[in-house]
Amino acid sequence: MKYIRDTEIAVVGGDSRQMAVADALAGYGANVRIFGHSSEAKDGRMTFCESLEQAIAGARAVILPISGINEQGKVRGRTVDQQIDVGSCSFIWTPGMIVLSGSMTEKWRRIAAESGVIVGEYGENDEIAILNSIPTAEGTIQLAMEHLPITIHGSRIMVIGFGRVGVTVARMFKALGATVTVVARRRDLLARAWEMGCTTVHHDALSAAVSAVDLIINTVPAMVLDGEILNGISRDTMIIDLASPPGGTDFAAADRLGIKAILAPGLPGKVAPKTAGAILAKAIPEILEQLLTEGGGR
Repeated sequence: MKYIRDTEIAVVGGDSRQMAVADALAGYGANVRIFGHSSEAKDGRMTFCESLEQAIAGARAVILPISGINEQGKVRGRTVDQQIDVGSCSFIWTPGMIVLSGSMTEKWRRIAAESGVIVGEYGENDEIAILNSIPTAEGTIQLAMEHLPITIHGSRIMVIGFGRVGVTVARMFKALGATVTVVARRRDLLARAWEMGCTTVHHDALSAAVSAVDLIINTVPAMVLDGEILNGISRDTMIIDLASPPGGTDFAAADRLGIKAILAPGLPGKVAPKTAGAILAKAIPEILEQLLTEGGGR
């Protein structure tokens, strides 16, 4: 990691996973400035800053949480309720700055491009997403066991979306003896789900299939469980929505209908923070090193 060594890097916000990333970067010889965490430095190359501006001013790169920047330009702090306004910090939008964020809305992608900022959205990195799907699936199983009045074995589970998270969730619930139905738009994904032994439903037929399940797990970051669909769901059916906020469920409608619906993003950091932190601590320095290699110095 020769390009990371002696590089000024700001690590802003996030939960304990961000500190694992900061530790890793300092271990590679970076000078790391941290904002949003209250702790004593474990390494001489780590400085805990009292202001966002102090952390970012003069930095070559800024590392933001995997939860990303929302439309208002804010990132989460150590808890979901804590918000840090990075959008209004002029230091971050300077030409040549590298910003690594789990995700970014189109608005901030445009602002970054107009400012000459190099953006890396690591939440879609295959290595991170696939490995994170393991604690996500385990956390989903934990929620199901806590809230369902029946065993997972023998239950009827519907998984909406069959991407990197959906595949792992479906596989783990099936391994526990559940009957798993996968809903997706793409025929190739439905073929793979069928090959795994799951029942399959094309997304166009979702409304006709939701009435016969005990638990619906949504992984699609778009409104899929709207009021019309929810009207066809049994009041005994539970929903766990794993999509990024605001999720893919009309939670207000679910509440009116008496359907238990839980928005559960960021499960890796909640159920397995050490494992999830190790995943990011390995991948993010590699991504940053590649961007520094391509961009060279300022």
